[in-house]
Amino acid sequence: MNNDHCCNIEQHARREIPRLAYKNQVAAGPAAHRKPKTKGPGRYVVFPWRRSHSSSVNFGAPFPGFRARREDLCSIQRFRGSAERYPRQAGGYMFWLRLRRVGPSAQSVDFRRPPRSSASSAVKSSFFAPSRLRVFVSPWWGPWGLALLLAGCTVGPNYHPPAMTMPAKWSDGAAVKTPAGAPLLSTVSAQPAHLDRWWRRFKDPQLTALIHRALAGNLDLRLAAARVRQARAALQIAAANLGPFVNAAGSYQRSQSSADLFKPPHSTPPGDSYNAGFNGTWELDLFGGIRRSVQAAQASIQAAVDSQHNTQVALVGEVATDYITLRGVQQEIQVARETIVTQEKTVALARQQMGAGFSTQYNVANAEALLASVRAELPGLLIQQRQLIYALGVLLGQSPGVLIKTLSAPGAIPPVPPRVPIGLPSALLLRRPDVRGAERQLAAATAQIGVAVAELFPTLTINGNLGLASQNAADWFDAHSVAWGIGPSVSWAIFSSGAIQANIRQQQALRDQAYLIYRETVLDALQQVENALVAYRQEQAHRVALEKEVVEYRKTMTYAEELYRNGLTDFTNVLLAQNALLGARTALVQSNLAVSNDLVSLYVALGGGWNAPTENSPPAAKARGAMGH
Repeated sequence: MNNDHCCNIEQHARREIPRLAYKNQVAAGPAAHRKPKTKGPGRYVVFPWRRSHSSSVNFGAPFPGFRARREDLCSIQRFRGSAERYPRQAGGYMFWLRLRRVGPSAQSVDFRRPPRSSASSAVKSSFFAPSRLRVFVSPWWGPWGLALLLAGCTVGPNYHPPAMTMPAKWSDGAAVKTPAGAPLLSTVSAQPAHLDRWWRRFKDPQLTALIHRALAGNLDLRLAAARVRQARAALQIAAANLGPFVNAAGSYQRSQSSADLFKPPHSTPPGDSYNAGFNGTWELDLFGGIRRSVQAAQASIQAAVDSQHNTQVALVGEVATDYITLRGVQQEIQVARETIVTQEKTVALARQQMGAGFSTQYNVANAEALLASVRAELPGLLIQQRQLIYALGVLLGQSPGVLIKTLSAPGAIPPVPPRVPIGLPSALLLRRPDVRGAERQLAAATAQIGVAVAELFPTLTINGNLGLASQNAADWFDAHSVAWGIGPSVSWAIFSSGAIQANIRQQQALRDQAYLIYRETVLDALQQVENALVAYRQEQAHRVALEKEVVEYRKTMTYAEELYRNGLTDFTNVLLAQNALLGARTALVQSNLAVSNDLVSLYVALGGGWNAPTENSPPAAKARGAMGH
């Protein structure tokens, strides 16, 4: 049985066990030992003894100046004292407890029962402490007091959050080289990150408005909220098993005994029977199986909440990615349309040169082919634009076409902020909802082991009924019609063909799986952040190179057109320069799009998008009340 969840003696002795006599004898030597003034043939003696690591509880009168720790009350031994030396305590039970004196001396004191015979002083001074605490319970209340004390015991392992070794810093911390030493648009720092509303750093009001609308109306987010409510209801169901259940019942019956079975005068004429009353049952959670199920339900609630937060993080990231991609596609559409206009002018120039005898039909055909290829790309971009608008409408929990008028107008790609603080790897254990949820699933699986272990022990149920029973309706409410009954019942699965033990092993295996899933989730989170970091930094270097490429291709196209007009170069060079410029501009738009989307991926990988604890907050296990404490 477990140490951490066992009740302290003072609580049960003072509040729950009636007719309890406290004896607190604190003296300098054996002279202070007094014979207890209780009566009765049997008592249960409480012996303080072992040490505990759980939280301490202050003792009030009649134990001033002492502090008690919640101790292993499950370490119970039958007291088999000699009938001559200990006539009143023989056959009792020993419960171990540890008291600490509060104050400047702050010392631990072991209390034990003093001998009632003339033992040697050496034994008295070494084995028996000069101070002692004794609790005596009358024989009638002894079993009930024992049951109440046992109710503080909880079988199964206590849960402790697993320790994960996290890297001290991110791996991708080297400086990124750019052509000619050009600066990056944005730099990454290890300063503490506040990512609750990271989308505001893009400074795009339309993006902010879309995310707020998605948070208010997204169906996946509502589904996650419904799962949280389901988990809370499951906790109420589990906690209800800790209390009694009372049912009301009533019946009426008119009957007659068989004349063949009961010959006169033993046969009875037809008669009525009226019955109404209440019956109740209360299963005492002696070994903590129900409490373990409550712990599992509590952990499941926290896992459901973390799943809701994870859904929110994914939703915000998806809305931002779709919106930025939409703006990138619109930029590509704009580049394609500008290129079409340029190509139309080039085709007109080629025809003009052919009419003047300075060009051939071959050059005109090449110009028209390039124009047709650019026009062929435009419908695909328009399709992608409309699909992204539809996707954003659905993410808002509305019809696909609700945002057509709002988002059809071209817009710029949201620029990245100049500085991006991301914090340290250790913050992922607090920020990432999926990591937190995996840890809570591990806690729930650990608690389920205790539920399975509790099946090895007997179940004690208190049954009772109170009602009225009468053969005549007129006498129903008489005092003689009252019927009642109360008493305990015990059930114990003595033999189950190994099913209980197999269930314990099954729950242990599920716990091990949950632990491995937790570790895998942490490693995946680290990998996602590292991937996003390297992509964000390297894509910025790529973007710097593309900017220079676009500038150079513009110069090339200008020179080629000028030389062609002067008859100093072939028309093919003009087409090649225009085609190269189109490719470079399109690549630059896609790079701008990739930089912004990589930053969104970095924010999502860091777990941004919900009100998570910061790096200076208490550990997750303490902040959320770790089980087993």
